[in-house]
Amino acid sequence: MTFKSSTHLGWLVGTALPMLALITTPSQAQSPQGSTALPAVVVDQPVRPAARARATRPSTARARATRQAAARNNAPVAAAIAAPGVRAETATGPVQGYLANRGMGGTKTDTPLRETPQSISVVTADRITDQGGLSVQETLRYVPGVTADPFGGDARGDYTLIRGQEPSRYLDGMQGSRLSQVLEWRRDPYALERIEVLRGPSSVLYGGSSTGGVLNEVSKRPQAESRNEIGVQYGSFDRKQLQMDSTGKLTKDGEWLYRFVGVLRDSNSQVDYVPNDRILLAPSLTWRPTNDISWTVLGNYQKDSSSSFSAFLPIEGVLKPGPNGFIPVNRFAGEPNYDRYNITTGGVTSLYEQSFGDVLKIKQSFRYSHTDGDYAIMYPDLYSNPTNPFLDAGRRTVQRIYYARQAAKDAFTSDSNAEIKLQTGAVSHKVLVGIDYLGLHEKTRSGTGLDPRPFDLYAPVYSSFSASLTDDPQAQQGQTGFYAQDQMRLGPWLALLGVRQDYVSYSIEGLPTQNDRATTGRAALMYELPFGVTPYVSWAQSFNPIFGAGTCATFCKPVRGEQYEVGVKYNPFAGTAINVGFYDTTEKNRLSGDPSNPIFSIQTGQVRIKGAELEVLTSVTPNLDLIGAYAYTDARIESGDNAGKRVASVPQQQASLWGKYRLASLGLPEVTVGAGVRYIGESWDGIDVLRTPDYTLFDAVVRWDNGPWRLQFNATNIADTRNIATCLSFGDCFYGMGRTLLSTATYRF
Repeated sequence: MTFKSSTHLGWLVGTALPMLALITTPSQAQSPQGSTALPAVVVDQPVRPAARARATRPSTARARATRQAAARNNAPVAAAIAAPGVRAETATGPVQGYLANRGMGGTKTDTPLRETPQSISVVTADRITDQGGLSVQETLRYVPGVTADPFGGDARGDYTLIRGQEPSRYLDGMQGSRLSQVLEWRRDPYALERIEVLRGPSSVLYGGSSTGGVLNEVSKRPQAESRNEIGVQYGSFDRKQLQMDSTGKLTKDGEWLYRFVGVLRDSNSQVDYVPNDRILLAPSLTWRPTNDISWTVLGNYQKDSSSSFSAFLPIEGVLKPGPNGFIPVNRFAGEPNYDRYNITTGGVTSLYEQSFGDVLKIKQSFRYSHTDGDYAIMYPDLYSNPTNPFLDAGRRTVQRIYYARQAAKDAFTSDSNAEIKLQTGAVSHKVLVGIDYLGLHEKTRSGTGLDPRPFDLYAPVYSSFSASLTDDPQAQQGQTGFYAQDQMRLGPWLALLGVRQDYVSYSIEGLPTQNDRATTGRAALMYELPFGVTPYVSWAQSFNPIFGAGTCATFCKPVRGEQYEVGVKYNPFAGTAINVGFYDTTEKNRLSGDPSNPIFSIQTGQVRIKGAELEVLTSVTPNLDLIGAYAYTDARIESGDNAGKRVASVPQQQASLWGKYRLASLGLPEVTVGAGVRYIGESWDGIDVLRTPDYTLFDAVVRWDNGPWRLQFNATNIADTRNIATCLSFGDCFYGMGRTLLSTATYRF
C-alpha cells in the first residue's frame, strides 16, 4: 500500500508547528507554584528521576538546576507511590478520579500513557458514574475525536465513530463485537473498570482493526481490597434498575479473590413500544499462588430484550417540517407485535500471567462466547424515492420495509505473548512477541420484503404482521496473526517499532473459500523535553477483514488504511494531562450503505480524513476536576462516484467541557455538583446535498455522600433540545436523545 508520504507529513508538520511552539514555551510550561515535569520513565523500571534520564547530556547550570528542582518536586509523588498501604495504579485496575496514568491498549504492556506514542483517552469507572453513562457510547460523549451518538440513541448497539470511522471493539485485549453489525454482544458500562479509546490504526497489535481506532473495554476484575455496593436506579422512560458489585478476598492470605457484578433492568425508551430490558450476571475469580503468578477467569451471562430506537424517519418531518409539521421524537414506525431485538450471550474468559524475575513475563488469554439473537424490524420505505416517499397527496402515509434475522454465533479468541526486557549498550528494550487467533462461526436465517399497506407517520394505526424466514449460507472466518514490538529508550529518546503478519480465511457456504494475508507495520519516535513536554511522531497501517454473510453481496474486501500523526503529551504536574494530536489518514474499501439494497453494504474506493484533537484533564484543586476536549475532522471521499464529497455523518467540529466541584469550601464536603456542555457541529449526507445542523447540549449531576450512602441525580440534555443526529442521502434521518433524568441510590458496605 503506497500513499503520498510527503503530502501527509507536510500537512501535519505545517499544522502542528505553531501548537508545538506554544506548548513548549518555558514560561507557560511552569506553574506558578513551581511544579515541573513528571519523572521520566525507563522501559524496564516503573519510575526514575527526571535528572537521571538526561545525565549523559551536556547541560548548563540553569538546566542542571531545573532537573534538580524536578527531582525535588517529584519526590513526594514517588514517595506516595511507594508508601505502604497506597495502591499503585496498574494498566487494568481501578483509577481514582478521571485521570489514568497507565494503559495496556496502546502497547499490550503496562506502560505510562505519556510514553505511548498514540492518541489515547481512558474513560474511568469514576467518570462513567459521575456522567451517568447508560451505554458505552454515552460514556464517550466527552472524548475528543469521538462522535458518540452518530445515529442517536439505540438499544441495539454502540454505533460510535472515532475519527470519522467505525472503530474495532475489543474486550480485555481480545476482539469483541463488531460495531457495524446487529445481534452482537453489547457490554454494560457498569461491568467495566475503564474504556480505552485508541485513536488511529492498531493492527500491529490487534490484527483486524479499524483505521479509525479501537475501543478496548476492560472488565471489572477481582480486587484484594474488599468493596461491596448495591444500588437502585429510577429515571426517564420508567427506567428501573437494580445493580450490585462485590469484590474481595475468598481466603485470608489473598490467594483467592472474587468479584460479582450484576444488573437487572426493566425499562422503556425514548421511542414508543421499545423496551430496554437487561439481565447481566458477571462472576469472576482470581488465583494468585505467588506474587509472580495470576490467573483470572471471568464469566458472563447477559440477556437483552428490546427493539430499535431508530425509526428511519423521512427528511420531511424531521430535518424540515412538512404540511403536517414535525414527526414526534417518540414516533414508532414499526409494528409492536413484530418488532423485537432479543439477544442472549454467554461467555468465559481466561487471563493468565506469569513473571520470571524482572526479565520475562508471559501472558495467555482466551475467550469463548456464544450468542443467540432474534431481530425483526419494520421501517418506512424511503429508498425507492428519498425525496418523496409519501403515498398520498397529504404527505402522511408511506409503505414499510420489513426485515428479520435470527443468528447463532460462536467466537473463540486467544492471545499469547512474551514480554522480554533487555539491554543493548545504552539502549534498553521491552520486546513483545506473540501470536493471536480469532475463529468465528455464524448460522443465520433472514427474510425481507415490502409491506404495501399505507402507514400514517403522523397518526399511526398498528396491526398484526408476520413474515417467514429462510436459511442463509453459513459463514466462518479464521484469522491467525504473528506480531513483534520493541519499545526502546536511549536517554530522553523513546522509539517504538512493530510488525505483524496476518493470515485470514473466509468461508461462506456455496462459495469458494477466500484467503487473505497482510503485513502491517508501525513506527514512532518520542522525545522527553523539560517541563513535562513529550512530542512524538508516528506512522501506522491497518488491516481489517470483514466477516459475516449478508454484509456485502458476496465477500467483502479487507479494509486497509495508513496514518501519519504528530502530537504532544504534556504533564506539567501530577493530576494534569494535556494531549494534542494532528493526523492524516487514508482508508481503502470503506463500507457504506448500498443505495440499491439497504440490507447490504458496498465498499467505496478511498477516503481521506485529516484532523486535530485537544484533550485536557486536570484537578485544578482537590475539589475541582475538569475535562475539556476539541476535535476538528475533515473527512472526504477521494475516489468513486462521490469523489470530493464529505463523508456522511461526520461533524467537522466538536467541543465539550465537563466540570465537577465538591462544595467543601461552602461547608458541604458531602455535596458534589457537576455540569457539562457538548457542541456537535454540522454534518452532511455523503453527497453534500443535505446538511444536518449543529447543536449544543447541557448535562448536570448532583451527588450527596454520607457514610455508606450515595444519592445521585443526573440530567442529560437538560433543556430537552430537539437535535438531529444525522440525515443520509438514502432519505432517512435519526433523532438524537432528548432530556434524560436518572436518580441513583447506592449503599456501600
